[in-house]
Amino acid sequence: MMIFKRLFPLIWRIFDLLCYVSALIALNWAMFSINKVAGALALAFSFLLAGLASESLTPKGGD
Repeated sequence: MMIFKRLFPLIWRIFDLLCYVSALIALNWAMFSINKVAGALALAFSFLLAGLASESLTPKGGD
C-alpha cells in the first residue's frame, strides 16, 4: 500500500504536465488557424506562462 502513496503523486504530476502542455498546443494551433499574428501572440503568451511556471516551481536559494 505504501508504494501507491508514493506512486500516485508522481503519476498526478505527470498527468498535470501533460494536460498543461496539451492545452498550450491546442491554444497555439487554434490561434495559428485564425492567422499568423494571433498565432505569434499566443506563442509568446505560452512561452511567458511556461517561464513563469518554471520560475515558481524551482527552489529558491543558492549553494
